[in-house]
Amino acid sequence: MAEQLLLLADELRTRAKEILVLAVSTDDLEVRDMRRVIAAGYEKLARRIERRAREARETREAVGA
Repeated sequence: MAEQLLLLADELRTRAKEILVLAVSTDDLEVRDMRRVIAAGYEKLARRIERRAREARETREAVGA
């Protein structure tokens, strides 16, 4: 399960990078800012997922599974 979570975190980071590329190429400042906020949200979610994956792995190792 932890591996699946890490894959999801990687996908979210990829999406964040794609959105940031779109933000840079946008002339509308409001849209640019919105895209940056969305990208930051994806990055934050990726970090949370990685933390959960690490905790799940540590718990599994502690239990001896």
